Amino acid sequence: MTLSPSPLMEPDAPTPPDDAGRASAARQEARALGPLRDRVETAAREIERLRSENAALAQRVLELQDARDDRAPSFSFGGDEEDAEALRSRVQGFIDTIDAALRTGGDGTADAVPETPGEE
Repeated sequence: MTLSPSPLMEPDAPTPPDDAGRASAARQEARALGPLRDRVETAAREIERLRSENAALAQRVLELQDARDDRAPSFSFGGDEEDAEALRSRVQGFIDTIDAALRTGGDGTADAVPETPGEE
């Protein structure tokens, strides 16, 4: 039968901490963790402040978009491609008519505006 070494037999062996030693170690850990806890709480408060600010900014963006949408003219094509093409064709017809009137001076007799920029 072999006996395991006892802390009493080995002078360099660490001794198990007693209750007072454990309590002291716990106090030291608590003191060391105090600043870390404070920093975490500060960070959590800052995150909440930023979330609140972000929500307020998001609300402001929505208000600005609504105001812009209220001012913008609304054109409805009904989702039909033919309507959009018909409108495009009518607008191009107006542009062509205006260009022709500008080229002829409005009375059809002389060039009032050169056909290409820089031409005189």
